[in-house]
Amino acid sequence: MSFKNQLIKTNYHTHMYLCRHATGSVDDYVAKAVELGFTELGMSDHAPWENLIDRSVRMHMDDYPVYLKELEEATVKYSGRIKIRKGLEIEYFQGMDNHYKRLLNDLDYLVLGQHYIEMDGQLVSTYRIHSIKELTIYKNTLVTAIKSGYFRFIAHPDLFLFSQIEISDEVLAIAEEIILAAKEAGIPLEINANGIRKGMIRVNNKFVYRYPREEFWNLVRIHNAKVIISSDAHNPDLLYDEAVIATVEFSEAHNLIVEEELEF
Repeated sequence: MSFKNQLIKTNYHTHMYLCRHATGSVDDYVAKAVELGFTELGMSDHAPWENLIDRSVRMHMDDYPVYLKELEEATVKYSGRIKIRKGLEIEYFQGMDNHYKRLLNDLDYLVLGQHYIEMDGQLVSTYRIHSIKELTIYKNTLVTAIKSGYFRFIAHPDLFLFSQIEISDEVLAIAEEIILAAKEAGIPLEINANGIRKGMIRVNNKFVYRYPREEFWNLVRIHNAKVIISSDAHNPDLLYDEAVIATVEFSEAHNLIVEEELEF
């Protein structure tokens, strides 16, 4: 179903103050979502993970009970007015199955947000990957994560193209493998409004977003893979802003069929 000519009624990629780079409590976001007429709001702050190098921009392990408490309190407070889904955004690394399973015992869903790849024993930021080797590791990581069954949708799947100015056929083939894996699993790929907030770059006398990247989403359309739009809000006022509207327009311009809500 398309969002055309109607207000988006859901958002499942939402951050809050515990990640240390967002503002607003769970209650703040839910109150804003109710004001906007949302039917569902999924909170998905950055998951606690002790061994990641950016622990200062994600909740700490001792914050996690606070997060769950805020979610439960909001669920009770706003019962009958909006459906609140409990989630986290998290990376995928092999051998960490018990961590994902423990989190899912408390939550409705996990969002795959792959901000790092593992290469030669080191973590490399997805924003900084360039080589075919690095891009292939990202692709293999996402395909394995998709097949794991732990994740409800893939956040900013085209983030690995952030540092790619021009996109070769070889890079497009890597992107296509991600899209086909998601299609086979029936997992939506997210068009992320935060990429639009980050602005454009100039490529061959044309201005394009680093993400959402047109070349990636043209392939999504060709393969008719599932798509979802997310605000990736780090402030309650961003749940529905000009960037979200631009994201809807991007989906329409590329003839993408957008899922209105996730299935639980």
